[in-house]
Amino acid sequence: MSLHATRPEFLDLFPEDAAPRQLAGGFTWTEGPTYVPARQAVFFSDVRQNRLLRWSDAGELADEMNPSHHQNGHCVDLQGRLIACSHGLRAIVRQEEDGSWTTLTDRFGGGRLNSPNDVTLHPDGSLWFSDPTYGIDKPEEGYGGTKEQPGNYVYRLDPDGTLSAPIRDRVKPNGLVFVSPERLILSDTGDAQTHAYRLAPAPQDEPGLTWSGPGGQPQAATHERVWFKVEPGKTDGIRVDEQGRLWSSAGDGVHVLTPDGEEIGRVVLPGTVTNLCFGGPQGSTLFMTTGSGFWSIETRTRALHLTL
Repeated sequence: MSLHATRPEFLDLFPEDAAPRQLAGGFTWTEGPTYVPARQAVFFSDVRQNRLLRWSDAGELADEMNPSHHQNGHCVDLQGRLIACSHGLRAIVRQEEDGSWTTLTDRFGGGRLNSPNDVTLHPDGSLWFSDPTYGIDKPEEGYGGTKEQPGNYVYRLDPDGTLSAPIRDRVKPNGLVFVSPERLILSDTGDAQTHAYRLAPAPQDEPGLTWSGPGGQPQAATHERVWFKVEPGKTDGIRVDEQGRLWSSAGDGVHVLTPDGEEIGRVVLPGTVTNLCFGGPQGSTLFMTTGSGFWSIETRTRALHLTL
């Protein structure tokens, strides 16, 4: 458990006495940490124990939902509400102010979704989510069932409820984050690489590949290049800080990279990190899920917040 600098500037990202610390343990497969400012807490899943947990700023751990329908990734929407990928329901769901859950989407093209895995917010209010088959393939991570989609897509859910599939060329799309309104960074746990997609105007005659961006402008996501690859392990969850640096889960912890995908250092933990997020009262605490554990480390940066 240490900080390993590939470049000297890496250590400037942390207070002098910063060190990873385990906040809680005894889990089976933790995933999807997301900080909800209105609740002053980080929410994360134990996918295989079928629980959604809450870690408060006061340092208290509690069940938020048990059973949780095998939720995985989370984000917050423009109104600050918790959004969840539900393996069990094969849906994107939203938590309301009274604690109830609303299904936002669970079908595309007449068939059920596979098992939504991770989700991120575009500054226009749309939700982009990956949909591999882990919740179908792994009985410990969902309720099983039959694959009804022809591929493993990345979807865009418009604020008006319209669902489209701008990205259809990945093996097992997983973690995703916008580094600008025009660029999406997407990990693929099928080919063990992380890719960049550029959002650009799309042909009007390809409705299945388009979405209505700001002002109703049709857009498509076009593959740019492989952005980076971590070793050991592979990128699952990924975040971006306010300087554009990428923070990627990996087999030995969290790898921190320049905006162009060059490694500058690692937060080394015992075992694989599945996902991560920035949060806490100042927004500068990095929270990390490691399968069996839940960890944090203080930093000198915060998550990037995009606006149009």
